Amino acid sequence: MGDLGLGREFHTWHQFTSFFDDWCEAHKALFIVASLKPLVSQRRHPPPYLPNLAATLRFRFVRLICRHSGTYVGQSTVQRNKLSEKIACPASVTLRLGPKKDRLVVIEANLEHNHQLAAGEFARRFRRRQLEASLGLPIRITNSVSKRFLAPDLVRNLEDYSRDKDKGMCELLAQLDGLFQADPGAKVKLVFQEDVAILGCIFLATSPMRELLRAAPRLLFLDLAAGLGGDFDLYSVLCQDADGRGREAAYCLARRGTRDLLVFIVASLVQSVPDIKARVECLTVGAALPAGADAVEDVLPRARVQICRAQVLEALGRRARELAPLRRGRLLPLLRRLARAASPGAYGRDLSRLEDAAPLAFLRYYLETWHPLKGMWVACWAYPELREGVFAAHLAAHRRKVLPALAPARSLAACLGELLALQAPPLELPAREAAEAAAPVAEPGPGGVREAEGAGGPGGPFLAGPGPASCGCPVFGSGRRPCRRLFAGRLWAGEPLCDARPLPVGEDG
Repeated sequence: MGDLGLGREFHTWHQFTSFFDDWCEAHKALFIVASLKPLVSQRRHPPPYLPNLAATLRFRFVRLICRHSGTYVGQSTVQRNKLSEKIACPASVTLRLGPKKDRLVVIEANLEHNHQLAAGEFARRFRRRQLEASLGLPIRITNSVSKRFLAPDLVRNLEDYSRDKDKGMCELLAQLDGLFQADPGAKVKLVFQEDVAILGCIFLATSPMRELLRAAPRLLFLDLAAGLGGDFDLYSVLCQDADGRGREAAYCLARRGTRDLLVFIVASLVQSVPDIKARVECLTVGAALPAGADAVEDVLPRARVQICRAQVLEALGRRARELAPLRRGRLLPLLRRLARAASPGAYGRDLSRLEDAAPLAFLRYYLETWHPLKGMWVACWAYPELREGVFAAHLAAHRRKVLPALAPARSLAACLGELLALQAPPLELPAREAAEAAAPVAEPGPGGVREAEGAGGPGGPFLAGPGPASCGCPVFGSGRRPCRRLFAGRLWAGEPLCDARPLPVGEDG
């Protein structure tokens, strides 16, 4: 870790806060912010190798002081002999933007305290990442915001609080404000760590996503989709539409290490579309999300919760490589037999073989981690109507869609903007679905139906929205055959492309 001495340099605010948290834990020291001066501008023509300094350094001046600086013993838990004695602890740390304007440098480090902390005070008061909190948002507001969906006017209020104080939070709120202006029916949650204005996760479901979920809630899929910049990950909820495609139903951008994430995502999903609660039959999650799977049954009472079998086998293979490298070749076939056991009796027999073959460390890992969850990933207890490989296929297609837009260097606000942009992509129908699909399809609106341009004439562009039942184009008018606008609308809404139901009859009979 090193010393916190004069001249020590930090190239990002995150680097300093991580170091300082470790240092405070090692020395059992409590500091608070005495003064901050945001870095609101940077070089006019920065070199190409420099990052956005205002975002990475955040401040040009920082002064931290002991929590008990200037307090009285009678008002604190510090152990002193005289109750009327003022502590005025001199411990402090000061950082300033360095001469090269590309790093923070420690210019003062008074690390000696003139008091002792009471027993248990450090454990009660210290919180990691407190220095990364949003400076513009009061804790009473962040605690309240975390318990409900955001309203559009609340987003604007939060943006006012953050303006000129926290550029990253202000940019994030500006993205959400733009979302609500285009889609007032979107459901968004901002969850902050309790009593600390540190953003923990964002739950997001646009109106089109909610409509897809309402139309196709039977099979749901949830997994880690991508790693984002700023210590965040993207988790995606997919539903399977009437044509067997995996479609985005919700996003959750969560800080790594967030607890109870699975239950939070599922509960927020049901809150955003309450009528799916009793209609979900199977929820399949990735092997990184088993914690809290039992509690999901309280949120989705009729759903079978499954863990992707292929991912479980991958996790077991990795652990076998670590704990039993010499026996890995013998263990992997046994693990595959366990995963594909056709009956509980077959699983029990294969488990006995594993107990005989596996070293104690690996066997303990298996029995503590995956054996209690066998009902969620072993074949004999699987949801019968879900084919093996569907989960992986849907997630692979989803990742191919989102990963090119989510470069690791992007800010959280930029990643959110890219995800929102992906929710209204140009609709492209495979040629085999309909002859009319060869013509270009323009981008639909955020959720509403727009009128066709040029009546959908041959080769002409048009705008499509969800579920149009009729069209004024010659193809539809000549025999009420489905035209490309109807096919595009069905695709957008998740409806069957080849619907056998008769088309509506017009006024001319």
